[in-house]
Amino acid sequence: MYRVYILAVAEDDIVERIDFVRHRWDGDTADRAYTDLMDKLALLATQPHPGKVPVELSALGILNYRVLVHEFHTKVLYEVDAEAAAIVIHMVFGSTQDFQSLLYKRIMRS
Repeated sequence: MYRVYILAVAEDDIVERIDFVRHRWDGDTADRAYTDLMDKLALLATQPHPGKVPVELSALGILNYRVLVHEFHTKVLYEVDAEAAAIVIHMVFGSTQDFQSLLYKRIMRS
């Protein structure tokens, strides 16, 4: 069993995504999106490898990060740390957003 950690920047991402859904659709849809997303993240504790290694990172030899696609057009970048039995959620973003640009901005922010 893995422990799932959500970084503060990823928590901010979740708030942004849910606010986007709330403004685009309605409060009920946003609440459902939030609950569904959190359930999916919790599932990573027992199923840590459903996501795919992003091409942008595998090209650099970084294979312990994965991108999980979630409904409501949301993706999650997470790290699998098998040694620590931990899943670290790094980024939550929209499927239409440019992942490579977001990744670069996030790295530069660190």
